[in-house]
Amino acid sequence: MTDSQWETLLAVINGKKSDPLPTGFIIDSPWLPNWYGIRIIDYFSSDELWLKANLKAINTFPDSIFLPGFWSEFGMCTEPSAFGARCTFPPDEFPHAHSVIKSPEGIDSLPTPDPKTDGLLPFVINRLKLAEPQIDSAGHKIRFAVARGPLNIAGYLMGVTEFLTTMLSEPERTHYLIKKISTFLQEWLNLQMTAFPSIDGILLLDDIIGFIGEREFCEFGLPYFKDLFSADVSVKFLHNDAPCRVSAPYLPEMGINLFNMGIDID
Repeated sequence: MTDSQWETLLAVINGKKSDPLPTGFIIDSPWLPNWYGIRIIDYFSSDELWLKANLKAINTFPDSIFLPGFWSEFGMCTEPSAFGARCTFPPDEFPHAHSVIKSPEGIDSLPTPDPKTDGLLPFVINRLKLAEPQIDSAGHKIRFAVARGPLNIAGYLMGVTEFLTTMLSEPERTHYLIKKISTFLQEWLNLQMTAFPSIDGILLLDDIIGFIGEREFCEFGLPYFKDLFSADVSVKFLHNDAPCRVSAPYLPEMGINLFNMGIDID
């Protein structure tokens, strides 16, 4: 994102009118590789192809803001891999993280990852480090620390059905799991912000908050998102394109000022 695009985004968030009307898109691994003409596995395994695909996007659509911009990731495997999840990478399909918690009792022994060294996270940081000079040369900066949200990660570590069942049947263990993941996420976001001082925004992606009722959201979602979005950054961005009528009224309380929603609200 260029300096002028960042200022435009801040102006929109602060309620100022922009002319012409700005446009912004989330772009990531589900569509960038095939749009660029390569396989998804090539996008994940080649720093050069990853960078070229992102540069082509910003050069093809220079008037649009891409969020978060130059997103270094390995799909939904990114954060679960740090907890020891087995990750499957088909050549040209989305990767998948397999569950590691086989019963609610398994939550008790879940390891606490170190984002500096564990799973795919060091590769996320190092890819951005290697690409940063060329990103800067293109007039852009790394603006966002990005992570999947705590309920999203819990859903991968247990399986979504198993996690939601545990939420209702063993709330204390569920809180223990979400607290452990949230502590890890705070460290992971802080690591990104330390590595790249140009970061002034957080993007969390969590569709599982769209799968639960208001009571469950207020107990198992709201307090953890408030903590994660309490960071001292200008842009606090949440993605949830699952049904969001339950959680959307709590966006201000969570501290969120930019929201990417699904199609169920206008």
